[in-house]
Amino acid sequence: MGLVPVEASAQGTERQRLACMTDAMTLCSRDVPDSRRIERCLRRNYDRISAPCQGELDAASAAANPNAGVPGTSR
Repeated sequence: MGLVPVEASAQGTERQRLACMTDAMTLCSRDVPDSRRIERCLRRNYDRISAPCQGELDAASAAANPNAGVPGTSR
């Protein structure tokens, strides 16, 4: 799943796939195999996905936006 920047991996890491596979198949099966659509679906259903998958989504967001929430770094 595309939980990391596309340049790093179009399909996400093995850890991300393992953490979110069940959630993706349960909540987002119509979006398979499009990893971008799966990620958007998981984010829309954030409150319904498992804690490990939430953690992976949060980590991917932090990696994609390292300065988010840091004063003086917004544009």
